[in-house]
Amino acid sequence: MITSYDYGIIAFYLFFVLAIGVVFRRLSKDTSDYFRAGGAMPWWITGTSAWVATFSAWAFVGAASEIYRSGLKVMMLFYAAVPALIGVGWYTCTRFRRLRVVTWMEAVRERFGPGAEQFYTWIKVPIELAKAGIGLMAISVFIAAVLHVPINSVILVLGVTITLVAFAGGAFAVLASDFVQMFLVMTITLVTLVLTVRQPEIGGLTGLFQKVNAAHPEHFRWWLSIRPAILFGWGFAFVWIKAAELNSMEYSTMYLMVKSEKHARRMVIIPLVGGIIGPLVWVIPPLAATIMFPDLAQVFPQLAKPTEGAFVAVALKVLPVGLIGLLMCAMFGATLTQMDAGVNKAVGVFVRSFYLPIMRPQASEKHLLRASKACTLAFGIIIIALSLIINTRRQSDVFTLLNQFMVSLGFPLTIPIFFGLFYKRTPGWSAWGTALACFAFSAWANFSLAGQLGDPDFVHRLPMGLRDLVGRADVPLTPGERGDFLLVVTAAGTSVIGVLCFFGSTFFYDRSPRIERERIDSLFARLLVPVEEAETSNENDEPVYRLLGALCMVYGVFIFLLVFIPNGWIGKLSFLLIGTTMGAAGLVLWLVGARKRKILAATAGQGGAAA
Repeated sequence: MITSYDYGIIAFYLFFVLAIGVVFRRLSKDTSDYFRAGGAMPWWITGTSAWVATFSAWAFVGAASEIYRSGLKVMMLFYAAVPALIGVGWYTCTRFRRLRVVTWMEAVRERFGPGAEQFYTWIKVPIELAKAGIGLMAISVFIAAVLHVPINSVILVLGVTITLVAFAGGAFAVLASDFVQMFLVMTITLVTLVLTVRQPEIGGLTGLFQKVNAAHPEHFRWWLSIRPAILFGWGFAFVWIKAAELNSMEYSTMYLMVKSEKHARRMVIIPLVGGIIGPLVWVIPPLAATIMFPDLAQVFPQLAKPTEGAFVAVALKVLPVGLIGLLMCAMFGATLTQMDAGVNKAVGVFVRSFYLPIMRPQASEKHLLRASKACTLAFGIIIIALSLIINTRRQSDVFTLLNQFMVSLGFPLTIPIFFGLFYKRTPGWSAWGTALACFAFSAWANFSLAGQLGDPDFVHRLPMGLRDLVGRADVPLTPGERGDFLLVVTAAGTSVIGVLCFFGSTFFYDRSPRIERERIDSLFARLLVPVEEAETSNENDEPVYRLLGALCMVYGVFIFLLVFIPNGWIGKLSFLLIGTTMGAAGLVLWLVGARKRKILAATAGQGGAAA
């Protein structure tokens, strides 16, 4: 049940998030600071941001809905990123840092030329804005249902908050907010897990698995409800997609922020460990919801897709007074981290790859910084408008919508900038040529093949070899299988065409202009030169430690004071645990920052004495 305490906690959180942008606004002196924090960040803060940006409210709305409907199949999607991150840590992270650019699109220009840069800019920026709009819509629909407020009002409030944070603080505020969100998300979801398995009708983890297996055996034995070939193809498709995405030029953004290659390698540890542990925590409440709430339509009749309320339906029942407000903050924070990073990245691409080279080639850094902030506000307005439109027109659930959106529109652009980071003997047009060919196949899959999947005889009409592979030719595809089959075909076809087009263009490399080949050679030569850490870099990040530490202590103290809310010992202990964790982390950061400040003051004093 939502109480006045929960509303107060949510209100404080919104003000706190806005304060993050204000606190870090003075650190951005130019566009390098605004978009990549000056390339001088420590590994722990960029690693946290890199992990938190991989999930959003999708994990608690879309993925929870899929767990409620299909069981642990979604774990294949969560863990698809693990092999990709191992590859990033082993090799790609150093190449990312050696790019030495402000935005990832500048790397696209150096590898594929100005034409490819403009092509990617004009396609990728709208896709990023639409993706942010979907994320904002997902969390807003749910918060509106839980708090019983109009959906449009929630979209406006959350959208404005996110826009102002990105506007004021740039990359520094994005990194700082991500760090705070990480502590909040993990602590509140851990509390939710513990309180869920303590419920009498659940009976611990063992009781939960036994009850779910008895009521929904297909939740653990996926092949009972999904054709094995489609299931395997779906899982393999995501492993490949994540491998290409996380090792492509676009995902160099976070790695361009760190001080050196050593920090780039270290930062992979956080998303790798977090990506393994996090899903184990988030999967429990939606599974428990299948036992506690067999019909979620009765719990959330106002939701178009009631199963998207699986996670919070359980939280509403098990969490003491006030903790629901913190959970809402955590879910909003998870979306905020992805959206503000997306806005910051999209603005960086637009300003550095279109506004600067096309509209104002002679613009100063001061002018570009002002243009970047104005563009942030404009993009925020666009995202809010898109979110309102998407909410009124969507037909799919959030899980399916985001996955198909990513594969159909994002993956065709990923293939060239993945292979292009490692293989240089393709001409500049290989990027946009490959992407266009992949888009053509994706369009066929989504507009032609998708319409045929509902035919009861579809499987029977497949070629014999493929029909035997899919199996059960006399049984129509279920709605879930149709979505999975479409995604597998889209990913497979796009990959085959992308590989053929990209590497096929090798035959034209020697015919490309000499200046183009020299530019590509220069880029790949730079990728062999290590990035060394500056001698003073260990102290130059002092403001980040000090300011972030102070923010964490303030929020930790606020949560700690919530122990005075009328609650039983479980509620008080929960607030004590979360507040202490947040406050202790802030204290450690603040003390490290204070030590760094003393070192800087001593160094400055020695320099003055020497002069």
